[in-house]
Amino acid sequence: MTPVAGERRRQPREPIRLSVRVQARDPDGALWEEMARCEDAGADGLSLHLARTVRIGQLLHLSLALPAHLRRHDLTDSAYRVYGLVRHMARDAAAGGVRVGVLFLGAQPPRDARSLPAELFLMPGHPEPVERRQHPRHCLRLALRLEAEDAQGGDARKETVETEDVGAWGAKVRAATLPAGTGSLLRVAEPGGDFATRAEVRSVSIGPDGASRLSLLFLDRSLPERLLPPTAAP
Repeated sequence: MTPVAGERRRQPREPIRLSVRVQARDPDGALWEEMARCEDAGADGLSLHLARTVRIGQLLHLSLALPAHLRRHDLTDSAYRVYGLVRHMARDAAAGGVRVGVLFLGAQPPRDARSLPAELFLMPGHPEPVERRQHPRHCLRLALRLEAEDAQGGDARKETVETEDVGAWGAKVRAATLPAGTGSLLRVAEPGGDFATRAEVRSVSIGPDGASRLSLLFLDRSLPERLLPPTAAP
């Protein structure tokens, strides 16, 4: 699952007119559903006409009567249920709404993701969300402990991670267990050290290994100089 910019489809698309039930979540977590119209489809994805605007990298759950020769699972079921990722979106001036290109992911959501998360899942070839980063990042392995509040009111969930890149005011980390979506707040601390801060999750992406990466913005204080490479010292 490593498409690149300017990709060429490996599977041809066929003109197919089908109704598709689409389910997804808004950035605030609210679940929505819409009956959309399929315009063409292949074994790897389809094109939809939606009344609602979606986002590049958004996860959709689709249910449609896809012909059996285009299916990878649910071969004998009346409905083909599949997770898909929004790869392209364009306004449809003639019909209204938007035309959306969707890449099929399979019967299960991406690894380490809830069934229908609100965050975006960016793949190689997707542009990063505009962040206007003011401080450079550097490749540096650094252990950090992340802590997220439990939405059910239980004990906070914690995970110790290694950074993949780090800067004075942020880092990208591979997080396997934390339920952290775009815009959520985490506590970040240096195991055995005195550095601690709140951090905002600016974006969520999918790495080559299929696991989630969180791009963090430190909110309360910058990373101390002793934890940065000499060229990255503030």
